[in-house]
Amino acid sequence: MARRTRYRLDRVTVEAGEARPSTWTFGGDTVSGTEQTYSVRDENFTGRNQWVFLVRTPTGRAGRVEVRPRTTPNVKAWAELPDRSITFLQATKGEARGKWYCKVALADPTGLKSRDVIRADERGKLPAWFDVLKGRMRMKQSVRTTRGNDGEDLVVLVGSGDHLAMIRLFFATKVWILKERIALGA
Repeated sequence: MARRTRYRLDRVTVEAGEARPSTWTFGGDTVSGTEQTYSVRDENFTGRNQWVFLVRTPTGRAGRVEVRPRTTPNVKAWAELPDRSITFLQATKGEARGKWYCKVALADPTGLKSRDVIRADERGKLPAWFDVLKGRMRMKQSVRTTRGNDGEDLVVLVGSGDHLAMIRLFFATKVWILKERIALGA
């Protein structure tokens, strides 16, 4: 069995670029806000490690912050990532109020589905690079009221406006998962 790379979130470096007013669509609705570009270097790799990310922050408090790569290195496993994003919503309950969260939704390397949403009882199955995030992980129902059946889903909290942490979460849930072909459900 091949030895798995020891990825570290702190080896993903981010440099802010241009911020501009913008409009985009999310779920069929037009959203306006600010689109910020970031140059990102994943120093877990010696080559093919330059990325450009977009962080879209809507005007107003009720929207979703969207994080997605605009360009990726020329690696087959990452070819479809510019069509993928992670989104952050504002937490509204308890000690998490004022922070932002996203579900831990891993990319699916099998191609059978677009993502694999992780439940709180699956936390121990996550790859080692999630260990530094465990103190910020919660069940969704503890950070926001839920009307569906996703209250047991695992989420990660980040500070308001912490785009660095948001981009690093994209690497943890999408980039490295696809590179290592990790499928928890398999």
